[in-house]
Amino acid sequence: MNMSLSSIQLEAFSAVTQTLNFTKAAGMLHITQSALSQRILNLESELGTTLFIRDKSGIKLTEEAQELIKYCQFKNQCEDEFVSKLKSKDAKQIAGTLRVGGFSSVMRSIFLPAVSDLLSKNPLLKLQMLIREVYELFDLLKRSEIDFIIINSNIEREDIESVFLGYEENVLVQKKNYSGEKVYLDHDESDEVTFNYLKKFARKSKKIKRCYLDDTYGILEAVKLGLGYAVLPKHLIENEKNIEVINPQQILKIPVYLCFYRQPYYTKMHLSLVEKVVSAFKEILPTF
Repeated sequence: MNMSLSSIQLEAFSAVTQTLNFTKAAGMLHITQSALSQRILNLESELGTTLFIRDKSGIKLTEEAQELIKYCQFKNQCEDEFVSKLKSKDAKQIAGTLRVGGFSSVMRSIFLPAVSDLLSKNPLLKLQMLIREVYELFDLLKRSEIDFIIINSNIEREDIESVFLGYEENVLVQKKNYSGEKVYLDHDESDEVTFNYLKKFARKSKKIKRCYLDDTYGILEAVKLGLGYAVLPKHLIENEKNIEVINPQQILKIPVYLCFYRQPYYTKMHLSLVEKVVSAFKEILPTF
């Protein structure tokens, strides 16, 4: 007899994977925590495996849970496509939710324009865009908060498809005729872009004065206000008349990839997104 997984149990599972918190997950589903726990227990019993490990540090996903996440993503995308075909009079219409996460320097400037035409021509298609630090993105994909990530490294795993989009060319910039203190503007303490640039072209010491602004566009505005130096992608500063590049020939190249889980079947929504993103990024970013 074929096993059929309960949709309410899978819904409970997805809520827990996204929040890593049973109380928050129960709130998302508007049910009691005990009802949520029972649904998870029933699902684990039916599958004959443990999906979550609970310890003092919180909730962790087992390998089996990560495999089930991929199944849920695939199932939801296929259902969206099937339902849209039934409801829409136009068979070419695309439906579903594009759940995409990436880092700030590319999401507003390249990604959003890339999908704008796709969204405007398909009213049943929705966008959920998350802008996060690079180190947060893969965990969001693993927890099924998003289906695609735009990241600055190739994820070399058999279950992950990584599509190369090009290189961000980063240069050192300042406000025109800036003569202030030598302060470098970064996202946060873990941001290594400035260090990598200085290591390659100027100095090896990490003893530099830094300020943190959390967002690429915040850094750009701070440079324009004369608050310090910054290493920024060329594609963001091309039309900034009040900013100048220091040593334009010194370029730190950082690769950009679109990553997602491999699937046995890709929906029209999935294929359309990949096509639009690859085309748009390769128009703006060099590939060599």
